[in-house]
Amino acid sequence: MSSDTEIESRGGYHHGELPATLMALAMQHIETGGTEKLSLRALAREAGVSPTAPYRHFPTKQCLLAALATQGFEQLHERTLKAVQSGGSTDERFITLGETYIGFALENPTAYRLMFGSVLGDFSEYEMLRVASERSYQPVQALLQALIDEKNIAQDVSLLGGVVWSGVHGMASLLINDMDKGKSRPVTSPRESVHALRSNLRASIKLMFANLVGGNTSDL
Repeated sequence: MSSDTEIESRGGYHHGELPATLMALAMQHIETGGTEKLSLRALAREAGVSPTAPYRHFPTKQCLLAALATQGFEQLHERTLKAVQSGGSTDERFITLGETYIGFALENPTAYRLMFGSVLGDFSEYEMLRVASERSYQPVQALLQALIDEKNIAQDVSLLGGVVWSGVHGMASLLINDMDKGKSRPVTSPRESVHALRSNLRASIKLMFANLVGGNTSDL
């Protein structure tokens, strides 16, 4: 009988490449069928490996989902760090950060839902996921602290972070939901408002946080 390693080789994957292959296939399956129907054995068949091969890398389906969310947080961290370190004033970098966060959500809706949805629950069960999620927030917190110091804002950085996060997260969720519905939803006043957000994303973020970044909306 062939070993798992031999079967993996015939399937075209080296042992070290299989986790990435399974993760990519899992994202495709989740996009079309959601997380409930995701099956490690089905992924193994599609990857051309033995039914037990995925379990050496992901002991459970939840571990695979945690790995996907971890990857998402790592990608988000790279993008938010770049936004925070971009040129311009603190206000400008703050708006750019908001655009970056929402842009990531719209480009990666499946990963975004895993990262911030209820499927995984308590991140403390997955150390790499917990670390990645906390690390992705550090650039945000650093920029918010810079705003507090620069403008003498009488608010704790944690409270300000919660308010800011709820704002951009809500906007991202509205846009993702509208994107999912596509043309199947009738054009209504609420949907027109969501379309306006999408068409004027930077201006919308400026308007939402006008009191924080100066309050001048004349250039929107």
